[in-house]
Amino acid sequence: MRLRATSTSPATVEADVLAVPIYREDAEMSPDLADLDAASGGAISAAIAWGEFNPLEHASALIGGGELPSGRLLLLNAGARGRGAWRARRLAMVATRQLNGRGAATLALWLRDGEGDNAWAAAAAGAVAGTYRATAVYGRVRDTDAMKRSVAEVLCIGAGSQDALDRGTEIGEGMAFGRDLANRSANDLSPERMAEVALELTADGCTVEILEPEQMAELGMGLLLGVGQGAAHPPRLIAVKLPGWEKAADGERLAIVGKGVCFDSGGISIKPAENMGDMKHDKSGAAAVIAAARTVARLAPETPLMAVAPMVENMPGGNAQRPGDVVRAMNGMTVEVTNTDAEGRLILADAMTWAERQGATHIVDVATLTGAQAMAFGDQISAYFARPREWGERIAAAAEEAGEWFWEMPLAVEYRASYDSPHADIVNSGTRDGSLIKSAVFLSEFVTVPWVHIDIAGPAYLGAEKPHGPKGATGAAVGALVQLALDFSGGRVNRESNGESA
Repeated sequence: MRLRATSTSPATVEADVLAVPIYREDAEMSPDLADLDAASGGAISAAIAWGEFNPLEHASALIGGGELPSGRLLLLNAGARGRGAWRARRLAMVATRQLNGRGAATLALWLRDGEGDNAWAAAAAGAVAGTYRATAVYGRVRDTDAMKRSVAEVLCIGAGSQDALDRGTEIGEGMAFGRDLANRSANDLSPERMAEVALELTADGCTVEILEPEQMAELGMGLLLGVGQGAAHPPRLIAVKLPGWEKAADGERLAIVGKGVCFDSGGISIKPAENMGDMKHDKSGAAAVIAAARTVARLAPETPLMAVAPMVENMPGGNAQRPGDVVRAMNGMTVEVTNTDAEGRLILADAMTWAERQGATHIVDVATLTGAQAMAFGDQISAYFARPREWGERIAAAAEEAGEWFWEMPLAVEYRASYDSPHADIVNSGTRDGSLIKSAVFLSEFVTVPWVHIDIAGPAYLGAEKPHGPKGATGAAVGALVQLALDFSGGRVNRESNGESA
C-alpha cells in the first residue's frame, strides 16, 4: 500500500472513495462537514435523513459521491471528538477494512481534526492494519482473488508530512508481522520455531542470541525452565539486539521483554476447554517485542534497543510443574508455585533479570498476563504499572503519539503480603481480589532498574470480528514500543549533542 500526503481539499480530491468521519456532535452539521455536503449536492445529509447512516448505530456506510469528483463516500462513525492519534488510527483502520474485497484502488482519507505528524503516522499505521487478513497466514480455498483485494493507495488530506506517513506505514507493516506471529497455531510456532523466525532479523542488521535449556540451567533460570518442563517442545530465550545496543557503551539501554507462551493450557492447573484455542495468542507479548525490534531496526538502527522473548509451552505433561513445587529464580529468590496457570510472570521474571545483566538501564515488559485486565479494560485499553512513575509517563506519551490507549494503574506494594509463602521467598499467585495489581507487584520483585509492566490481555486479540479488525491478533503495543524506542534514542542523541552524558 502506498500512502501519499495531499493538500487537496476533500471537495476536490479525486479518488475512488472519500472517507468522511462523522462525529456525534454533527447532529447539527459543523461548517466543514456542511461545506462538503453542499459540494456533494446534499449526498451526506440525504444519507443521514434516509437512515443509511446513523452515528449512534452504524460503524460505516458506503454511499454515492453525488457531485464530488470522488465516486463514493465512506461515512465513518468517529464517535466523540478527541483522542487525536488514537482516533486517527482507528478511523483509518475502519476505512481500509471496509473496502477490502471491493473495487476501490484509491482512498482519500479526511480526518478533519486529526492534523499533525503524530495523527498522520498513526493513521498510516491504521490504514495498513485495516488491510490485514488473518486468513493470510494459512490461506483458505474459498478466498478468491476478489476477496483478497485491498486499497492500493491512500491519499491523506491535511497538514501531516510525508515522512510521518512513511514512518507510520513501516509501523503498520511491523504490526502485521507481529499479528502473523501471534496468529500462528501452536503446532506451527513452537519455541524452537519462534527462535528460527527471530534469527531472520539478522537481515535487518540485528544480532540475535538464542539460549537453550542447558544454557538457561547454567544461568539459574529455574522459573522459566520450570514452566516449560512438561512440554514436548523445550523453552528458548530469544534476544534481538539492534546495532545501537553495543555502541551505547555505558549509556542508557532499553530492553523490551515480551511474554512468549506459544500455548497456555494452564498446566496442571488446567484451563476450561471453552475458548482454550485462543491461548495460542498468549505469545502476543513476545510477538510484539520482536516485531517492534524489527521495525525500529529499519527506522533507526542506532537505537540502543534489545528485545527479549522467553518462549515456552505450558502443558500438563508427565514431567509438568506441579502446584507446590519450589523453584529458584535467576536473581536467587525462591518461588512456591501455587498455580501453574500463573506462568507468564515466572518466565518474565527470569527474562527481566537476564536483560538487566545484559546492561539494560530501562525495561518495559509486555504480556497477556491476567484475565482481570481484560475484564476491567476490555479490548481497547491496555493497563500499565510503572516504577518510577516518571518512566511510566514516557511510555504513556509514546502510546498517545502512536495512537494506542494506555491507562496507569497503581503499583500498590502494600499487597506484597498476599504473596508470602511458608516455604519460599514468595508464591506465584496471590488471592483473587486485586489480582491485576498483584501480578505487577510480583514482577516488581525481579527488576531493579526503571521499569514498566504493560498488560495487554484484552487488546492483544479480538474474540470476534469488529469493524476495525478481524478475529485474532491486533498487534497491540507494537506502535507504542516503536515510538518509545524512537523517543528513547532521540533523547539520548540530543543529550550527547549538548555535551551531556547519556
